[in-house]
Amino acid sequence: MGLIRDLIHAGGTGGLNWHVQAYTSRKRWQPTVQLSDQFLAQVQPKSEHLVLIGGSAGWMMPPSWLARFQRIDAYDIDPLAALLFDGQHGKRLKAQGIAVHHHRQDALATLPEILKEHPKACLWFDNVLGQHRFRVRDQARVEHELAQLKTTLQGRSWGSLHDVWSGPTDGRLLPAGLQVWSHHVTAKQGMEAAFSQKLLASVGAKDAWNDHLTSQVFSDSSPTTWMPWAFKPNYWHWLQAGWVSS
Repeated sequence: MGLIRDLIHAGGTGGLNWHVQAYTSRKRWQPTVQLSDQFLAQVQPKSEHLVLIGGSAGWMMPPSWLARFQRIDAYDIDPLAALLFDGQHGKRLKAQGIAVHHHRQDALATLPEILKEHPKACLWFDNVLGQHRFRVRDQARVEHELAQLKTTLQGRSWGSLHDVWSGPTDGRLLPAGLQVWSHHVTAKQGMEAAFSQKLLASVGAKDAWNDHLTSQVFSDSSPTTWMPWAFKPNYWHWLQAGWVSS
């Protein structure tokens, strides 16, 4: 029973349910993958070694980004992640001479050790930080741990794509019409609220939306890019992407 539960839930990350959802949603998700690809094309990693955290099977991973490295160490707690990631990307990466090493490990809980093990690597958190609140379920702890990341990662090149909000929409926007929003965090009173309202209005948000508690992942000086994600036909997420150079 323990193994079956692990395969289905994967420590609170979705497991088999996530993979079925991802497989059946590939066409609807593709515009967001393309927006992510456009963002990552502007990133200039200083290392050919990538530590990939929470990449799962790579459903949301642009192949062009992975191809920019010579070695990838992928960390995920999902027992299906390695098999499905290799099924999605393995053949192409192997043909390009890129070595992928999978680790079944909670990278957020062991991040200092991972940094020591890979001192020259840059890091990419792939659609994982926004799930931290659903695994931990202690709001104060989640906010502290996510805000602490930029201090832990000081001196390293790293980036993240993560959920900020998610909730129901009125269906007015089709995935083909998706656009990104660029934003600098500002401390001016009311500016952040106005920006948030514009994002939500642009996808026809209605009712209550979930706050994924990721607003402090990046520092105030870090420019970020925001992109909508049609997770389900009438249930959307707003994702934030950013990159910090050492």
